[in-house]
Amino acid sequence: MRKQFLLLVVSIAIFNYVRAQNSDVGIIYYNYINNQIDESFNSYLVFNQTSSHYVTAKDSLGLSNSINKKNKNNDEMLIEADEFNDIKKTRKDGFQVFLNKKTDSLYFTNAFSLTSKMIYAKEKTPTINWNLQNETKKIGNFNCKKATATFRGRKYICWYTQEIPLSYGPWKLQGLPGVILEAKTEDEFFIVLFKKITYPVSNIKLPSSKKSLLKKNTKFISFEEYKQKQKERIKRVDNSLKVQAKKFNVQPMPFSEKDNFLEVFGF
Repeated sequence: MRKQFLLLVVSIAIFNYVRAQNSDVGIIYYNYINNQIDESFNSYLVFNQTSSHYVTAKDSLGLSNSINKKNKNNDEMLIEADEFNDIKKTRKDGFQVFLNKKTDSLYFTNAFSLTSKMIYAKEKTPTINWNLQNETKKIGNFNCKKATATFRGRKYICWYTQEIPLSYGPWKLQGLPGVILEAKTEDEFFIVLFKKITYPVSNIKLPSSKKSLLKKNTKFISFEEYKQKQKERIKRVDNSLKVQAKKFNVQPMPFSEKDNFLEVFGF
């Protein structure tokens, strides 16, 4: 009887420990630099054992003005840059990525321009073939290791910590043996820098499902549909540029996928 009682006590202790581990929630705050629109945003990643939720572009840090610096000798470009910078660059709900390990799925929101309609899309959690390296550095109080990978047209350099052995990261970056604290593309089109972390935290909850990202009367399109929309936008903008170039009798500048989209599919 005593053995059975002890076994019961041990079982309850193990159950409570596992439940606590699975319910622990952490949040990492980043500075996200988007060199496509020459702007910097706050961003954050909330995570637990089974899912993560990344949000950015809800509020601007207003740290960048390199467009004007780059074009200081071109009055026409300066005017265009000023008008561009006046456009509202944030979104009420930000841009979001929700990863669910249980269903091996990833849901995300995006828009192809600052003023275009939000797109809701879904895909199977993408496999990223990481190259783990021996190089290390300290980020905050964490010992981090370096990893690189080529993912959808760009090379990524990331720093992750195994002190939090969960395979999450900012945006769609994931699959490493630790949480990603810093990431950037080789061409610096995309840069995410660590600011601070709270783990565990008790006053923050993750979305319970993809429905938390939905607005009324919206649905998630497939990843193939999302890629098709990007392809159509490239064609539409490219044709528009050609029309404008013909009007002013100048050589048209092609609308580059790599210069305008983080994910490059190479259509």
